[in-house]
Amino acid sequence: MTARTNRLIELDSLRGIAALIVVLHHAYLSLPYLPDWVHWTLDATPLRLIGAGRPAVIFFFVLSGYVLTRALAAQEERQPGSVMNGPAWAGYAAQRAVRLGLPVLASLLVSAALQLLIWEAPLPAETPGLVGVATWAKMWSWKSLTEQALLLSAGNGFQLNPVLWSLVHEWRISLLLPFVLLFRGRLALLMAVALLGAGIARLAGMPEGDVALGSSLLKTFAASAGFLPAFAAGAALALGRVPRLDPAQAWAAGIAVLVMAMAAHDYGVILASVLLILLAQRDGPFAWQMRRPSLVWLGRISFSLYLIHMPLLLAATHLLRDQRVPELAALIAVVLSFPAAALMYRWVEMPAHGLARRLKAPQRRAPVAGASYQAR
Repeated sequence: MTARTNRLIELDSLRGIAALIVVLHHAYLSLPYLPDWVHWTLDATPLRLIGAGRPAVIFFFVLSGYVLTRALAAQEERQPGSVMNGPAWAGYAAQRAVRLGLPVLASLLVSAALQLLIWEAPLPAETPGLVGVATWAKMWSWKSLTEQALLLSAGNGFQLNPVLWSLVHEWRISLLLPFVLLFRGRLALLMAVALLGAGIARLAGMPEGDVALGSSLLKTFAASAGFLPAFAAGAALALGRVPRLDPAQAWAAGIAVLVMAMAAHDYGVILASVLLILLAQRDGPFAWQMRRPSLVWLGRISFSLYLIHMPLLLAATHLLRDQRVPELAALIAVVLSFPAAALMYRWVEMPAHGLARRLKAPQRRAPVAGASYQAR
């Protein structure tokens, strides 16, 4: 296998678009009254990505599996034996903890501060979407803040920032990715193991195609197993020989992505995500669009955007609760999310990346996570 080490800015852009979809999805959920044609459009067309929201998270998982495995494989190729040993894994885990943990903590502290300033009481039970049923239901405590910062909450426990449910799985499964290198040349076995994980989630009572976070800490591990196929698909793509699509194949892949954007099941989204990654690496019109500076910038701040938008949406909704203008609250939150994400990227995410790079395992010259692509 010949590892490629150039940074793929097209994947940054795709990640930024996925984060934007999540922001728009939560804004959509906060609106109680919309015309039927809007609901139909966001349910029965490729714009279902916004109506459902979940496909964007599945794409995050596939992309993480791809870029992290790609970087680990490149590291192992440069320095054989530098990934598959205890000290190297400990260094990798420490880096991932810093890269993910510091931005997560920052988002929670922002949400906690905003709740202290604004919160008066829970929102009325009829308040739609995540804003009404899963967040700021009561004033936070230091115990709950600590549990959320350590990604140990279950059910609706992420009251300060409900998007952290996905980081629970991102953190756990990313720790397993160094072991994926054992499956080089045996990718079918890798996918079989991942599908067994999905079976475990199903047997544990997780709804098919709707796994999120279990109602107890133990069930959250079963939920994590349910997302193994998404990460494994990305990892398999990184370890295999990436096919170069000819023009006809690229058109077919693009049409398939549009159709599968309407899929209600994770597996269709996983396949669409793999096709998107392939299209982004093909030098053609799609990749050219993904290199636009505005999209590259969006990709750069995408993780911070993903983390900060819900605290802002919560704050705007509670601040304007008496005026009953959810449209205005959603608009304010969406608009403010971009400068807030840019600030968070500059003052939290970038320092976290710098600190992570300094956490080196013994007898290593470079971080396991490589510099080819800065996954969250």
